[in-house]
Amino acid sequence: MRVRVAVMTALVVVAGFGIPVNAAPRVTLTQLGTSASPGMSGPIAVACWSAGNCVATGYAPNNRATVQTQRDGKWGLAVDATRGLGKISYSILVTASCFSGGCLAFGRYLKSQNNPTDAHFTISYSHGLWKKASELSLQLGSAKAFQEFSLSCRDPGDCVVVGTLRYSAENASIPVYAPALLTEKSGRWGRPVSLAPKTSGVNKLAELLDVSCPTWGECRAVGIGTMRGAYRSILAVQTDGHWSMAQAGFPANWSVLSISCPSLRNCTVGGRISTPNGSEAFVATGGVGHWGNPIQVGKRWTISGYSRSSANLLSCQSASTCVVAGQVDGPRPTVNSTLGVSSVAWVASEIRGRWTDGTLIGYRRVANNQGQVSGLSCPSVGNCEGVGQYWSENASLRPNSVTHNFAASIAR
Repeated sequence: MRVRVAVMTALVVVAGFGIPVNAAPRVTLTQLGTSASPGMSGPIAVACWSAGNCVATGYAPNNRATVQTQRDGKWGLAVDATRGLGKISYSILVTASCFSGGCLAFGRYLKSQNNPTDAHFTISYSHGLWKKASELSLQLGSAKAFQEFSLSCRDPGDCVVVGTLRYSAENASIPVYAPALLTEKSGRWGRPVSLAPKTSGVNKLAELLDVSCPTWGECRAVGIGTMRGAYRSILAVQTDGHWSMAQAGFPANWSVLSISCPSLRNCTVGGRISTPNGSEAFVATGGVGHWGNPIQVGKRWTISGYSRSSANLLSCQSASTCVVAGQVDGPRPTVNSTLGVSSVAWVASEIRGRWTDGTLIGYRRVANNQGQVSGLSCPSVGNCEGVGQYWSENASLRPNSVTHNFAASIAR
């Protein structure tokens, strides 16, 4: 099923932000399946090696990780990605990255419910075929678990995964996490390494959420962490193959969730900025220690003076050509004088430094809406693919119908 989404754009003026002025991007949705309830199955990540040629990863209702391939603009069926792992009880592929000649997906699984310790695995794609899944035996040291969030591969066998290391018990009243990364060199995976400075106080809910590597040995990773008692956005930098410790690298009111660096000195970050009336999705360009003014992106809706939006995913082909995806408060119907809770998925694009106001995905005017773009990849200017879910809810916040798992082709 294909659905053409067309939403008129409007100008938005927010104090302290730039103004998006371009027409909204064209978004074509392809249904990748449905689920009887939210979160029971769906795509999580997407990576593309060229326009119309991508892989999507996620999980199925039977608690099995899945992979799905797009060739020449047409998506195939999702298939089980766990062949080669033996008997398992649960698996999920969290992130993926493509490079010249193929793609790699990274995830985790449980061998049994009686053994709740995550194991990790990868699965690769090349020459039109998915290989067998390959288990990773990670040495965690004193950590109890590693959780991955974002993968970047420059070449086959040379990748970096960023995430978090958990040092406390899973149900600890004061959890202890550290921003961390895992590196593959020449086809061999190392061990997860903490990037928390001992004097920084990075310990509570600290994690690296996204990474971008414009050249070999040069990467930038962003996330959230507690820095000297304050909750801040953090930045870790790789230079000539060596990583710095994670440090507070952004203004205090920025929550940085994503980063894309088309070149070493040209990066764009996205996230949300705290405002007196909620939060606004934003992007900012620049480099380490030299970020430009934030630019507000995406639809801005106000409910009783309160607004909320975030730029969760970002992909840039140059310093002034990007696509961003996120969530935003949508227009909500009033039921029994009570406002519903809507959070609508959206995408916006930048061409030559001019941002659009964005296009909503899966929005229904007469319902409470829920939706998210969980993966985004732009292999070339004007050609992007996103994946995610959307559904609607009734006054009791229960789904009105099935959850739509979708791929979104985003074009100018």
